[in-house]
Amino acid sequence: MTPAGKPARQQHQLTVLLIVLVVGATLVATLAKKIPLPLRLLIAATDLVAAAFLWIAMRQQSAKK
Repeated sequence: MTPAGKPARQQHQLTVLLIVLVVGATLVATLAKKIPLPLRLLIAATDLVAAAFLWIAMRQQSAKK
């Protein structure tokens, strides 16, 4: 892999991770019926907060370029 391709690959991996976090939060909040509702909402909120921090970090990194 060339050094120029490494940031693009990292950007793609972070984007995929961001999508997985948001989809996972949605699925946990709606489909995990055996987990009590407050715990489901806490898990989903934690995933969404992690996705928000990741999105902010991605924006700041791309703004530096």
